[in-house]
Amino acid sequence: MRNRLISFLWSYINSVYYSGENVICHLCGWKGVAFVNTRCPKCNSLPRQRLIPYCYELMKFKPKKILHIGPNKSEYFFIKHKLKPESYDRVDIANNPYSNLKHDITKTGLKTNYYDFIILWHVLEHISNDMEAIKNLESSLSHEGKMLVSVPIYPKGNKVTYEDDSIDIDKYGEIYGHPDHFRSCGYDYVKRLNDAGFDNIVTVNGKEIDKSMKDRFGLSNNHVAWICQK
Repeated sequence: MRNRLISFLWSYINSVYYSGENVICHLCGWKGVAFVNTRCPKCNSLPRQRLIPYCYELMKFKPKKILHIGPNKSEYFFIKHKLKPESYDRVDIANNPYSNLKHDITKTGLKTNYYDFIILWHVLEHISNDMEAIKNLESSLSHEGKMLVSVPIYPKGNKVTYEDDSIDIDKYGEIYGHPDHFRSCGYDYVKRLNDAGFDNIVTVNGKEIDKSMKDRFGLSNNHVAWICQK
């Protein structure tokens, strides 16, 4: 409790101290002179998380039924209070204070042909059988629904996804960039989304976003997302 109180007070102080009009966090609405070490001082979001509202505005639609895989606080706040869906399911395989369903997305059991918007943000790199997860989520999506997907590109600029089942797990951090990652994702990861049944895919590449917008919204060159539709 004490640590949570200290964290809250520190966020409040920073959000006031750095307040201004130069930048805006579209996840929580904070406005300031600058992000602090790339983080929003109010909701603690990172550039990769702030790419979600940027992508959402590109889609120009109002989802009613949303499925969110592995939500965190800043993402949950944005979906719950800004998008205000009629139905909002949050799934995680582990205990997560921001989820309402505990489920392994590589297994069947989710509602089928139901959600009109699915958010799958920096999750697939943590799943060994990622194709099963993508296929299951594709089945959960309604006919005209959209799925927003992002994976970390590692190392920066990596074009070809690399994974090797023979690698010792102790080497994952060194080779894949994180001890819990099962692969080094490249820009070609989009092919897996195609193979799972998504024929209409729009790529959002941080390198191609106007610099003034990146500076304004605290985005990064090094992130990529895909807006997928059946």
